[in-house]
Amino acid sequence: MQTIYFRDHQKSGDTGYDLYRLLTDLRGQSGVRIVFDKGEYTVTPDRCFERSLNISNHGWNGPKRIAALIEDMTDIELDFSGSTLITPGVITPFAFIRSKGVTVKNVIMENPRTQFMQAKVVAHGEGYVDLLKMQGKEQFRIRHGELVTDYYECLFTMNTHIEYKGDTGEIEWGTADNTMGLGMSEARVEDMGNDILRVHGVKRYPPIGNILILSGARRLGCGFFCEDTSDILCENVTIHSCYGMGFLAQTCENITLRCFNTLRHGDQYYSSNADSTHFVNCTGLVTVENSTFEGQLDDALNIHGMYTRIVDKTENEIFVNEVHSQAKGIRIYRAGDRIQVLKPDTLIPYTEKSIKEVEYVNADLVRLVLCESAEDIVVGDDVESLNRAADLIFRGNIVRNNRARGMLIATRGKTVIENNYFHSSGSAILFEANGDYWFESGGVQDVTIRNNKFDGCKHALWGRAVVDVVPRKATEEGKYYNREIKVLDNEFYMVTDVVAILNNIEHAVFQGNTVTAAEGVSPKVVIGHIGHAEIETDLPVVEE
Repeated sequence: MQTIYFRDHQKSGDTGYDLYRLLTDLRGQSGVRIVFDKGEYTVTPDRCFERSLNISNHGWNGPKRIAALIEDMTDIELDFSGSTLITPGVITPFAFIRSKGVTVKNVIMENPRTQFMQAKVVAHGEGYVDLLKMQGKEQFRIRHGELVTDYYECLFTMNTHIEYKGDTGEIEWGTADNTMGLGMSEARVEDMGNDILRVHGVKRYPPIGNILILSGARRLGCGFFCEDTSDILCENVTIHSCYGMGFLAQTCENITLRCFNTLRHGDQYYSSNADSTHFVNCTGLVTVENSTFEGQLDDALNIHGMYTRIVDKTENEIFVNEVHSQAKGIRIYRAGDRIQVLKPDTLIPYTEKSIKEVEYVNADLVRLVLCESAEDIVVGDDVESLNRAADLIFRGNIVRNNRARGMLIATRGKTVIENNYFHSSGSAILFEANGDYWFESGGVQDVTIRNNKFDGCKHALWGRAVVDVVPRKATEEGKYYNREIKVLDNEFYMVTDVVAILNNIEHAVFQGNTVTAAEGVSPKVVIGHIGHAEIETDLPVVEE
């Protein structure tokens, strides 16, 4: 492998443009290692790459500025030697597109302008709360009684707030979003001087000393965006802040994240704006290990496929829509794929077909020419690819003090979740998919959850249980959305009553688990619509 030192290509005085020039010149090459001297590198949106990207679960398609674009390359490594990459402004630090064998290692990432403001509760009054402005205050101003922030010369109103305990850094127990009883867009905000904001119209008073994250953030980009790329390795990577998700891969194959962290920085209570890691219609093996995910404002990991909705058909072809606004334009189907067709309420398949030809008509509409007749297919039902599902290993990780859940699992591949520590405010592990809103598939086939420690999870209001399998709107006798889920030899410390809800599973196992509880908590296991259950526990087992 050829080694190139970035210092030899720093010629313009603008890091972004120097990186643009180097990676552009290397496009189409293979076997290149770029080494950065340890230091601090700043890339602004002014002179870097731009591509039109449809990023799943972000909702802002179109032109994206990119610091380091790996496009149509093979066997390339970026070693930052422990450097800090600062990307102020609306920018995606890394994008991998149509490449193979991509490694990024030894880098710390920060974006100082992500449209969050951290504030401390300092006083209460009749119908108001006083907040001391802290990090991010320079990004906001008051306009007609509303807190607003600027994007692309447009104004956006603060849209939510999240509350943390000031002494422990946890999400405040028993809360979810908008803990003052109203959204920030509904509140009237007054500048009291000396960095004090007075929020009027509140219905709940957060304890004095607690920290609020006031968010006007939109998911305008992510830390890493990967598409149609295989054999990805990110190692010794830390993200302190970014616009959207820390790492997002769609239609990629074989991904390893090792010591990949979303971490709070200094006295900052948050890290990434959304999920730490997110995988959409990926294949091969996804491995996430020895990583720490804290302070992210959504889940540590989300892995799923995509359902599409049938809007028309002919004798041997169907037309499907990519329905959700955050799933438009993602090319999830390939010629040769096997698909299944399902009813949206049960998500139980009733027929399978093979794809002969795929035509992406536009960002909404896809034409699928089938090898078989479409006679038995019903317009209005959903379609899922059976080829686009990854195996998952989630091992040796720490998930703590984040908004929402620990993990969302919806992949047909073999899944092992082992030797992790969870202290998530919502469900630690959530199995969820639906064919009528998010259109995220699919039913899991082989999941093992073993030797994990669940420490005080579900102390806030996201989810129904520490391990939560969400039921479908309807069921069919003798048929199950999920095939096998095994919960084995885990340690649970419960602060709420429901350890696990096991629902719509052909084979469910709950064995060897140790459960202790806080005073006044009565743990139980809930089951419903299970074909074969192996439940071995001293806890009450109740039907849902």
